[in-house]
Amino acid sequence: MCYFLNESSEETGGGFFAFSSAIMKMIGKYQILSILGRGGMGIVYKAMDPDIEREVAIKTVHFDSLTDGQEKEDLLAGVIKEAKAAGRLKHPNIITIYDVIRDEDMTYIVMQYVDGPSLEALIASGKSLSPREIVDILRPVSDALDFAHRGGIIHRDIKPANILFDKSGQPFLVDFGVARISTATLTQSRTTSGTLNYMSPEQVKGQTVDSRSDIFALGVILYELLTGKKPFGGDNMSAIVYRIVNEEPQHVSDINKDLHGGYDSVVLKVLAKKPEDRYQSCLEMIADLENQGWVAEVSQDYETGREIGRERNERRTFLALVAAVVLVGVLAGGGYLLFSSRPAKSSEFAKNVGTTKKEMSSLVTSSAPPPAVPPPVASAETGAPEDAALLKLQQSYDAKTYQETARLAREILTKEPANAVAKEYLEKANAGIAAAKIAQLLQSGIAAYGNGDYAQCVADLKKVLEIDKDNSEARRYLVQAESAIAAPEITALIERLRVAEENKDLLTVLSLYDSPGLADSVRADHIALFNGYNGIKSIISQVSVRLSGDGGATATFSELLTAVSKKTGQRKILFEGRKTWRLRKQGQNWKISAVQ
Repeated sequence: MCYFLNESSEETGGGFFAFSSAIMKMIGKYQILSILGRGGMGIVYKAMDPDIEREVAIKTVHFDSLTDGQEKEDLLAGVIKEAKAAGRLKHPNIITIYDVIRDEDMTYIVMQYVDGPSLEALIASGKSLSPREIVDILRPVSDALDFAHRGGIIHRDIKPANILFDKSGQPFLVDFGVARISTATLTQSRTTSGTLNYMSPEQVKGQTVDSRSDIFALGVILYELLTGKKPFGGDNMSAIVYRIVNEEPQHVSDINKDLHGGYDSVVLKVLAKKPEDRYQSCLEMIADLENQGWVAEVSQDYETGREIGRERNERRTFLALVAAVVLVGVLAGGGYLLFSSRPAKSSEFAKNVGTTKKEMSSLVTSSAPPPAVPPPVASAETGAPEDAALLKLQQSYDAKTYQETARLAREILTKEPANAVAKEYLEKANAGIAAAKIAQLLQSGIAAYGNGDYAQCVADLKKVLEIDKDNSEARRYLVQAESAIAAPEITALIERLRVAEENKDLLTVLSLYDSPGLADSVRADHIALFNGYNGIKSIISQVSVRLSGDGGATATFSELLTAVSKKTGQRKILFEGRKTWRLRKQGQNWKISAVQ
């Protein structure tokens, strides 16, 4: 089946796989042209299909680590089945699989050849991407993933190395049908190299995965593109796994100061620990990303044309980078950078990423369209005083000096209370004043949120809602700011309860509940705890706080409660698990209103 030009061999990847370093002459009917790269599962070749003179990429898949005959047969059958299913995926952003060839312990997957770099290579190049450019990359990838998911195909190994660009900058997803076998064929240390960072909690725990695991992995890529860092880093496999399963990532706006809190909401949702709490499709995530501040630039396109030019410049810059990376790869002999196993290095992204002040102004004004202009006032050719006053009123409104317009309208109405034109101008001027006030307060509130001044943000946005109770942008940021204020306050409440329990301070414990009835319901349990045990120790972790629409909040946290029994002298675990509290604010203090 396969013929080599010589018989020398070498080990790759630190000695895990041993395979021929010589360039094969043929794989089946395919003529081997060159080695494109070496990945975790073997060599990737560039080849020629002689029947139709088409260049293809051939990826080798090893099974030599499996010694059990039936296990090997089952896995081989599964690989071929999945590769064939993936081959039926017809989407412009999914690499096409043409053929699957089996040869003893090797399987060869013949696929579409794309002559560009991987997203991993672009990240390694140090390129900083704006939110708009990031969405331009991830939108077609998301559409491709959703298409595969609708067809019942899960990728299971979404990562920057599996997103490839052609020379025009068009992204492609690769390795459908291959990822299922990676953990079965590779050792633990090999599997975690570069891939573990992108796995979902259910995936690292060995649980059944579905399409939402791919969505989580795409969220990890989004985080890395926005910040230049992986959300769940670590020096070893155990540290990475622990963080994926247990820890929330640092907010992207804390790392990239040019991103506002809306990006935090998107990232936290796509990286939710529970699949049901995540976006249920990739394009849902893209839609929320497009609702962030940068999209407001689009509203300027039709007025000035300046932003259109900037968008084209960004696109040209991006395509130039793709071409440059391709050229570097060719000159270095790397060629098909997608399959390089070299890890991408983090890069510091430029400070101009995110929502600029001009963009924010566009955002807040776009939600309140300018008032419609009343019918024009006839020219005061006769020189009549009332005509001159109305003309002056119209000119003031056209100049958007709404305060002056309102003053002039009130002057006319003082003399002519029934003047319909003056009434209409007064109404429109007041609407213009309100819109300007909303824009000013909204911009101030969002800026305060970005600077961490949550109290000021709340004050500004509440004023917005007094004027426009349906302003969705104000409501969204208000919830985020109030949550940011509430979280440390509620965390402090949990800490006060922990300390009170360790000190056997029953009065403090009971004071933290919002009603005498609820306090009485926990009194007996705490008396039994304090009378039966010494050395009470409580470890609190993974605190999550969410505000509810009724002014309350829900706090969920993990607790490990241990104590020394007075009878046996032995330390026992009294509680280990998750707790959920409902809380309500009484004055300036949060109180526990229900324990679930």
